[in-house]
Amino acid sequence: MSASVQVYWVKRIDNSRLVRERDPGYVRETAVLVTGALVGLLVLLVVAWQHFAFTHAGYQLEEMRSRYERVLEWNRTLRLEQAALLDPMRIDILARNRLGLNAPRADQVVPLGSGEGPAPVPVLAQATQTTSPRRPVRESIAD
Repeated sequence: MSASVQVYWVKRIDNSRLVRERDPGYVRETAVLVTGALVGLLVLLVVAWQHFAFTHAGYQLEEMRSRYERVLEWNRTLRLEQAALLDPMRIDILARNRLGLNAPRADQVVPLGSGEGPAPVPVLAQATQTTSPRRPVRESIAD
């Protein structure tokens, strides 16, 4: 068997004067890829924004519901307090104890709608104004 002899010839090629052309398909493919990525990112951001807005609106709704329930409870409390304060028996007890008032006599009671009014009270003295009040004199700034 004989060994094959391999010979390499060195060929010097000068490529310094070559100008590489741009591939128009590569620029178009890159533009389509970047545009598609931006559109996908925009869709993803819109979906995320809607999700967060929906979640935030849910929190606001629950806060408003709890505030509504608190206001309803406060309203019930105020109505009960008003009913207790307007109780005629309580007012009668306060009038008798604190103010020293007594029950009216029979001749002091005038039934509503009976047409008769209380007896006229005589007027003992009445203040009359003898002089008319003086109006202040306006002074102009130009004087």
